[in-house]
Amino acid sequence: MTTDTPPDDGLDAEPTPENDDDQTFDPDVLSVAEAARSGSRRALMVAIRDRIAEAVTDSDCPPRDLASLTKRLQDTANEIEAIDARAAEDVENDPGRIRELEAALRAVAPGHPLLTGSVDDRFDASTL
Repeated sequence: MTTDTPPDDGLDAEPTPENDDDQTFDPDVLSVAEAARSGSRRALMVAIRDRIAEAVTDSDCPPRDLASLTKRLQDTANEIEAIDARAAEDVENDPGRIRELEAALRAVAPGHPLLTGSVDDRFDASTL
């Protein structure tokens, strides 16, 4: 049986999670302008990071600009990391999340010192 369709070599395929091995697949990649309009500081920083990374890796990037672009790329990556850390901290300090964790601990170990508020003062510094 003969088909008119050429064999799929994957060269013309759109990036998907299945065929995008070189980078993390993100269908919501925004341009800098789109990210600025979105109102999300993280989205804006990610778009700026991606744009600077493109400029740095471009073979036509003037050498005089490379150092400042690389520094800005590093600063932007650090700012994204800080935004993510603050978001993770907000999740950790969420009272609802703390109550969920306490309930889970209560189910497993009802007498756990974290739940009973008891102080373990058996530590003796003189033994060191």
